[in-house]
Amino acid sequence: MLIVNGDDFGYSNTVTDPVLAAYDDRLISSASAMVWMPDSERAAAAARERDLPVGLHLNLTVPFRGDIAPALARELQAELTTVFDAGSWNDSDAPPQAPDRRIADAVGHQLGAFRAQFGEPSHIDGHHHIHVHPAVLGCLPRDIPIRPVLRAPQDLKRPADRRDKLISRWFSTPDVCVGLQQIHPAFGGAGLDVLSYARNHTVEVMVHAQIPQERAALDTAQWREALAALEVGSYRALRR
Repeated sequence: MLIVNGDDFGYSNTVTDPVLAAYDDRLISSASAMVWMPDSERAAAAARERDLPVGLHLNLTVPFRGDIAPALARELQAELTTVFDAGSWNDSDAPPQAPDRRIADAVGHQLGAFRAQFGEPSHIDGHHHIHVHPAVLGCLPRDIPIRPVLRAPQDLKRPADRRDKLISRWFSTPDVCVGLQQIHPAFGGAGLDVLSYARNHTVEVMVHAQIPQERAALDTAQWREALAALEVGSYRALRR
């Protein structure tokens, strides 16, 4: 099965609208949404209207920009953004740099807000992949599927490392996740033949539809033909 997921849903109207357009055009099959951002509420309404499968795009790396974030959650977020940054997910062996309780509270705050707006999440992934940081993995609910560690196309068949094994033991998850720019010929990627891996495995392609070049790449005949040849679904199929 192939999952094509649009990230950052709800971050702003300039992100939400391209994700919705790509879903309406059947070029993606799933999305992950941020809470307490300027367009979160409108994104939630649009997702419910379409029955768009949406997961939580967990955010511990940038401040909340929406007006309705509770003061406690906003203050905790401000602290955690001094701990985690865009490169923190690479620290596969790093010890926790903040108390686990704070991370768990932040995850709980965002899950609660997501459920109130969007309903039950189809999955959890992370802004800047922060969900796979060792200090964060232990704070995620294990009954919700998560995105695996992003891989380069040439590494799809490499042996699982310690973190990969931990994720597959604790969570339901696709076998691999790759980025659109890593595989699409429009970016000089490895080629859409990589998607043939989805014939016998579950593969997620991470998409940022708000990037004009990515939106254009999704709208190519090559991409449409690739999707037509595969079973395309969402994380809903991975729920335990």
